[in-house]
Amino acid sequence: MRGTVNNVNETTYNDIPDSAFRWSGGQWIFNMATGNLQKNNTYQYRIALKNGDFVYFTAGTK
Repeated sequence: MRGTVNNVNETTYNDIPDSAFRWSGGQWIFNMATGNLQKNNTYQYRIALKNGDFVYFTAGTK
């Protein structure tokens, strides 16, 4: 991973986690359950697409 990670100041809220991605407002959305993840950690994910490509993203907990 490159770059600097800045602290994020945002309001926390609870939402029902999704079981699949959904398309809304011109973007893909997935509400992920994080209650079982350790606090103050960074997680890396890989999503397999039907065409064989992958999408990678990083998410952190606070």
